[in-house]
Amino acid sequence: MKFHNYIQQLNISNDLKKLILDEGFMNKNPHYYQNYPSLFATAFSISEKELNMLDIAGYLYYQATLFTDSLIDEKDLSKFSLITVCQEESIKILTSIYGIENDFWKFWNTRKDEYLQAVYLEKELSKKEMVKIEQYEILADKKAAFGKIAIDSLFSFNQKDASLYQKLLLSHKYFSVAFQINDDIQDFKEDLKKGQFNWAIYSLQKQNVPNNDPEILEKYLYVRGISKKMYQLGIEYCEKALEIVLTIDVPKWKQILLDTKRTFATAIIEIDTYLEILTSEINLSNKKNSSISLKDSIHSAIVFLKSKQQENGTWREYVNQGGISNIWSTAFILSKISENSSLKLLFKDEITKALQFLNNNPSKTLWGYNTTWIEDSDSTNFVFLSYFLNNKTIDNQLLSRWKSFQKTEGAFSTYSKSSNLITTLNDKHITDVTGWISNHNCVSAVSFYFLANQDLESQEYHKIKAYFDINLKDRIKAYWWTNDIYTYYYLAKTYHLIKETEKLDFIIDQVKMKQNANGSFSDNYGENFFYTGLAVEILLLRSDNSLDLVIEKSISFLLKNQFVDGSWENSNALQIPDAKDINPINSKFPVANYGINVRAKEFNRLFTTSSILKSLSIYGTESNSKTF
Repeated sequence: MKFHNYIQQLNISNDLKKLILDEGFMNKNPHYYQNYPSLFATAFSISEKELNMLDIAGYLYYQATLFTDSLIDEKDLSKFSLITVCQEESIKILTSIYGIENDFWKFWNTRKDEYLQAVYLEKELSKKEMVKIEQYEILADKKAAFGKIAIDSLFSFNQKDASLYQKLLLSHKYFSVAFQINDDIQDFKEDLKKGQFNWAIYSLQKQNVPNNDPEILEKYLYVRGISKKMYQLGIEYCEKALEIVLTIDVPKWKQILLDTKRTFATAIIEIDTYLEILTSEINLSNKKNSSISLKDSIHSAIVFLKSKQQENGTWREYVNQGGISNIWSTAFILSKISENSSLKLLFKDEITKALQFLNNNPSKTLWGYNTTWIEDSDSTNFVFLSYFLNNKTIDNQLLSRWKSFQKTEGAFSTYSKSSNLITTLNDKHITDVTGWISNHNCVSAVSFYFLANQDLESQEYHKIKAYFDINLKDRIKAYWWTNDIYTYYYLAKTYHLIKETEKLDFIIDQVKMKQNANGSFSDNYGENFFYTGLAVEILLLRSDNSLDLVIEKSISFLLKNQFVDGSWENSNALQIPDAKDINPINSKFPVANYGINVRAKEFNRLFTTSSILKSLSIYGTESNSKTF
């Protein structure tokens, strides 16, 4: 606001004011540059008024520097007048504070020289075959010369503590290297086209990649591990910068260093995720079996699921802003294979490993989407269900904590505390998570099924039963899934378990009507193998033989569409609605690895394959029993 007010009172054209106050520019660049001297001010003695003016002067000169870079790199002369105004206004403020005789101007001239030296050094390094990291440090430090003026300007008020001043400059130097590393990764293609020195380009050139296409080279940057190593190096420089100011009172500066370090750590996770998905997609088969028997199909799916279990017992599936799931996904698949006696026997070793992984959960918290995410009731649903199906004792304290997710009306929410969720999301665009902490029918249906298995006498069971019984038809809509078949599935299994035939028949009839002519079931995006697998299992709950032809049509569809590796096409059935939406509109969500109002990518085909495997196994068992 102080910057905005200052610019508005200047005697310059409105067009220039709009350019200087352009929100697009401000949002595109780090916000801390708007108050850069304030990051270090607590280590010095300065009035609030003087500090405010230094912040304004600093941001004006920051803008001038970026516009000058654009002029040099792109020969863009359109902003020449803007550069002049920003520089002049900045110098006016600094002159009003320091006069013309202060030592500050010696620092100013030094930084001007450093900035020009950076231009020449960058050109010099682009011609070298071998560049040392120390040379890169010097380049990054000189490119950030005007950032150091923030520290110079504060020290100029009282030059008593030269040691403090030098420590802050060194900390700033290390941060500048980390910042430049990130810039080089982000500007890889742009710098490549310009022939500008860039550490990412230099690192890739040392690997002699036989390609000149910027798009392909950028992929090599990730596949060859260069970008990950650079972010790790950036984290090391942030840690160096933090260590130097450990005993200095600059909390805002330390926070910037911590935030930058966290950003790099997140980038590393995203790179690992990208590579894991890429590797999985490359290795998955896209060739279908021309003809396969039910027995061979089941065997092939079993081999596939076994091959996808990690050494630590996890099955990894789906990716969103929380990363890749390893707890929720493992518990979901574990619950599938543990509920069928034939599969339970065939997956004996895998079940043991998966349970061992889930047992490592911290004792005082519930389970979450993955090991780095906060607890939620749905991941815990599947862990508890898996424990129950494998005769494993469920801790009473954890059970009580899980029950706290139940709302007054009986339904369960996925998450409970908005503050914890917002902090974990760490996204400035998400401030309202009302939708994610509201009643979720799809989650509640799984909770209902677990409680029906675990304790028919509990108050929580009766509350959730009443929630669905009162208005079943209006409490089917799934929140996290692209079709209500998911909610129907767990409700059907529950009503079958507690022998409420009328409600079960209602669900079966509703699902039956959703079948396509070729035997498949769909969501809004077309044929969906995940929902087809769930639907078949629902239809198999009908006790008579009235649905045999309907079921056989779906079985035939599944057998015709299995890939040779034993899997079925991924379904991308998990949706991530806007966090504030209590009732998401059924619109077309794109598949994406991050964000809201998207569908998460089922990159390993595990939810789909495990669900189909279970339905085929049940069908096979029932077919055999009918034969005899």
